[in-house]
Amino acid sequence: MKTAAIIGANSMLGSRLEAILKSDGIRVIRVGLFDGADIKLDLTRGFLSPLPSDLTADTVFHVASAFADDSPQGLRTNFSINSAGSLWALDLARMTQAKSLIYAGSLSSFEGLEPGKMTSYGLTKALAENLLDWGMKNLQASFCSLRYSQLYDTEGLCCQHQKWFGRIIGYASRGLDIHMPASEGKRNFIHVDDAARLLIQASEHVISGILPVVHPITNTYDEIAHMAYAIFNKGGQIIIDTKKPPFRPINFPETGETYKLLHYVPVISMESGITRIRDEGTALKFGPLDVS
Repeated sequence: MKTAAIIGANSMLGSRLEAILKSDGIRVIRVGLFDGADIKLDLTRGFLSPLPSDLTADTVFHVASAFADDSPQGLRTNFSINSAGSLWALDLARMTQAKSLIYAGSLSSFEGLEPGKMTSYGLTKALAENLLDWGMKNLQASFCSLRYSQLYDTEGLCCQHQKWFGRIIGYASRGLDIHMPASEGKRNFIHVDDAARLLIQASEHVISGILPVVHPITNTYDEIAHMAYAIFNKGGQIIIDTKKPPFRPINFPETGETYKLLHYVPVISMESGITRIRDEGTALKFGPLDVS
């Protein structure tokens, strides 16, 4: 791979993917609506300016998504951006003559994750996978979706979607007491640096198909909290409030075969991920501080 296009290069995952690709000597074409994008693309309206006729890319990475709720309007938003918007990703792959399209999917699209509880986000991401797979086959190119569990980062951008992780870091780093629900099941987090490396591996090894990506180590939220309070060592207590609705159990699929295919296993443990946040001085970006 010499050149890669990233749809959503300014996102939490996209920005780390861009940085790692560039450090590996790969040219990056930044795609999206943000300032500084090389190609202006609105996933609801299409390309806002003509693409250069000689523009090529070996791989298109599609890491942009909508995260709306399950209301009628939320479903429409998610369908418009996640599902129908994937057709613009296919157009980009066709126009750049890309050999592969690698998609940042979600375990929310896995029907067995929480039986009977699939969100509109998970549904519309699954529809996107079907469209992208069909489209890339028609282009005689490969498609791979990596269905991630829960992503987190060092800069606190994850707090918008991973609120309890954000709360744990926010309270622990300030030495405040946190009142948490009990855990009936474990959670699974992957650092965005590992997630980005896995996307690159999928391209380099020309992997096709839909693959679940689960960190080898799962933790309950209270286990994560105990790690965080020990690492920051600022004081404060973890108080389990049995009156709060508990964290539900989740059925994570097996992912051993995924890592064999990709020749990469996540190397950042939860403990080392939290330590990074402490050492890089970004903990105050985490929150919200809104539980009592």
